[in-house]
Amino acid sequence: MRLDLRGLSIYPQHHKRSHISGLDNAQDLQYFTNISLGGEPFLVSIDTGSSDLWVAGIVPNSNDTGVSASIQYAIGGVSGSVMTASLNFLDFNVSDQAYIQVQSSSAYPERQGLLGLGPNVGSNIHVALKNQPTGDTVLDRIFRQDPSTPNALTILLSRSDDPGKTYPGQITVSDIVPGLESILAQPKLPVKAVPSTQSGDQHWQALLDPNGIIGPDGQRIAMSTKVAGAPIPSQLTVVFDTGFSFSQVPKYVADAIYSRISGAQFQNLTTTGPIWTLPCNAEVNTTLIFGNISLPIHPLDTSFNLQGPTGNQFCVGGFQPITTGAAPDYDMILGMTFLRNVYLLVNYGDFVDGTATKAPPYVQLLSVTDPAAAHVDFVNTRLGGVDTTGFQVLINSSPSSSDSDYNGSDQQTRLIVIGGVASGCLLILLIAIVAYITLRRRHRRRRDTLLIHGAGPAPMLHSRAGTTDKPAELSEVDNSVPPPRYKERNSW
Repeated sequence: MRLDLRGLSIYPQHHKRSHISGLDNAQDLQYFTNISLGGEPFLVSIDTGSSDLWVAGIVPNSNDTGVSASIQYAIGGVSGSVMTASLNFLDFNVSDQAYIQVQSSSAYPERQGLLGLGPNVGSNIHVALKNQPTGDTVLDRIFRQDPSTPNALTILLSRSDDPGKTYPGQITVSDIVPGLESILAQPKLPVKAVPSTQSGDQHWQALLDPNGIIGPDGQRIAMSTKVAGAPIPSQLTVVFDTGFSFSQVPKYVADAIYSRISGAQFQNLTTTGPIWTLPCNAEVNTTLIFGNISLPIHPLDTSFNLQGPTGNQFCVGGFQPITTGAAPDYDMILGMTFLRNVYLLVNYGDFVDGTATKAPPYVQLLSVTDPAAAHVDFVNTRLGGVDTTGFQVLINSSPSSSDSDYNGSDQQTRLIVIGGVASGCLLILLIAIVAYITLRRRHRRRRDTLLIHGAGPAPMLHSRAGTTDKPAELSEVDNSVPPPRYKERNSW
């Protein structure tokens, strides 16, 4: 269960203007916010794993910079002219924000797009404009306008099937969601820097505590990093990425979480690739530990419920295997299935063009999941209110294969819900979600994105249809969306 914010004012007392806004939740698969470009509204998905802003369609009152930018992904990409226009986001105004203009189509609905919230050092727009300040990312431009405010972003994601909790998520810049100010007292996790030769691969990444995941048996999972520079071999480097629907972990971690659940299977399905499936009535509990703080994961996130067009249901693990190719930069990607359980604060540090003092960036995490209440949520949502979890017994099972033996696809899944608002899109969404899980490997400035035509915006590049041995009808869609760049001065 998430914290109920409905009784809280969204306007902090210490601000004349609010820098807080709700997020639209598209079936727990992507989250959207509103911006204004050239005086017109646009709906954009939020992505802490990339840095560039792009939108589909013509923006009024815009100016052409005379250069183009392309973002190449493992499958497909986006490209277009680099334009500038006045931007309004969370009551912040930027007179000439740079963005990529993508030609609108049925795959790229007009006035929809993506807002990258990653570090400035990975921006393709910035490179296209020869690293000039005019090419800085949205948040860099905002932070540079007022050096007296904290260079911080916070995100609180909602859960669509959380009983009785229908409030949207929240996104803030230089502000805190009222009632969650204790985030400022949480451990500051330094953002782990990648080598300068790989600066384009810089993400908001930090170190998990040694052996910092507790499995369903209540024991810590033994871990070994594949990233150079970890102070302790059992500390994994993790990326916090709102662009991933399912978290991506080393296969031995996914095995430790799901292999002892009765009825769970690791299957290499024709259209989805390797994936853990499990009975929807199995409550799976796990906890991640950062800075010696335990962050429990809601069982509605460790097991994700999918429904086909005929109403038949099955579940997939919310933590799926990542390929060994994640090294050398990171070991795992914590997406929405983790982030729905925490209030995330990213302090960008002073990594903005023109800033002399370099304060290091950091991440803070505040738990918003109460295990006891989460158990009640699971019973009410998955078990019809009748608690049968006391009959669950972990089976004696060892992982099906070691992480080094995993020969899954070199692609990690970035599931992004896209499309129009027509009622027919929901059916398409339900059909396509089931086909979800092809693992995505994020290469330097390359993103392999799975986009589903459904309840919200973001461009779809191309699709492939197919079926699996699952009872639900499947439709697999391969797709893409942009990549990452960095900054602070007045810290909280």
